[in-house]
This record gives sequence, C-alpha cells and structure tokens, in this order.
Amino acid sequence: MAYWRKVFARAWADTKQSFGWNQKTAATVLVAVIGLVVTFFQLGFAATVASALGLLSAGAALSSIVAGAVLFVWNFFSAQANLYVELSKTSSEKIATLESALAKLEEPPPDYTAVRHIDRLTLREAAFYWCDLPPGRSMPSNVRDWYNALASAVSKGELVFEPKHSGYMGPETERDIQKRNPQLDTIVTRKALQAFAKRHGHDPKFLRDA
Repeated sequence: MAYWRKVFARAWADTKQSFGWNQKTAATVLVAVIGLVVTFFQLGFAATVASALGLLSAGAALSSIVAGAVLFVWNFFSAQANLYVELSKTSSEKIATLESALAKLEEPPPDYTAVRHIDRLTLREAAFYWCDLPPGRSMPSNVRDWYNALASAVSKGELVFEPKHSGYMGPETERDIQKRNPQLDTIVTRKALQAFAKRHGHDPKFLRDA
C-alpha cells in the first residue's frame, strides 16, 4: 500500500504542476479521475473512453478536466517507472555502502605496533600498509596506485631497494636490470621508505616511529 500511495502522490503532484491548478480545480479533477478509474476497472477501457468523451462534450470548461484526467493516468504509469529508477539507484548506493562496510569488517587495520618492527618489506607489502590495509590476496585500486608509485620511485632512483643476486651476471648488471623493472617482491627497507615519504611530504602511519 505504501508503494501505491507514493505512485498516486507522485502522479497527482506532476499533474497539478503541469496545469497550475488551484485547490478547487484539483479537487474537481480528482473526482473526475476517480470516476474514470472506477469505470475502467468495472466496465473496461471502451467504457472509460466513452465516459471521458461524455465529459468533454458537456462543455469547454470540462475539457481541462478530461485533459487532466488523461494526463494523470499517463503520470500514474510514468511515476512507477521513475520510482523504480530511483529505487534502483538508491539500492545500488546502499549495496555499495554495505559492501564497503563489510570489506572493512573483514579486513581489520594493520597492527602498527608490530609493523614498525619490520625493517624490510616488499613493494607489495609497503603499498598495502601505505593505504592502511593489511596485505591481502587482491590489490584494491588505491593499493595498486601506490604500488605503481613506489615501483616508479625505484626506477627513478628516488627509492633505494635491495637487489637480488643470482650469480649468473655481475652484481651491477643485475642491479640495473632490477632497477629498471621492479617487481612485487622487490625489497625496500623501512629507512628507505621513510626517506622517500619525507622527501615527498607523506606521513603514512606504518612509517611513524611511534
């Protein structure tokens, strides 16, 4: 019932606004509309049309009433479509809000007291902590953005990293290759991250000493 009251109210408001009716005119049209609706449900569409034509032939003064009745019926159906769109949008927003809240509940914030004792991190871990998130299976967009930022800083020499030596090439050659192509598991130290953050005016929680 609440839904149909909303539909009726929306259609009625749209109809009054279209014609600029006063209270007396609106009440007259409402009576005519109710009569047409009752006719429609009891006798069918043909009888409703005949009734509307009868009102129209009764005088020019009633032409606006018939027009209003027809417009109301039109608005009655269009109001349902508009309410459905609004309901769909509202539902989508609520679902997104609930999903975000659920994600936060599922992912407790990092324990910064413990994280501050970690001296060496991968770029992937650093990107998660930079966004106040514990490392997870998938990387949210903000974590991916910070991973790309840190990897770019390694390539430009703004963030010192620890190269891995395989022994198949010279240390300098391997370092240059790894610098140009940092990976998720590239190792950086806490001090190097602090220096990078300070240079660019950032203050992530996991890099604070206390």
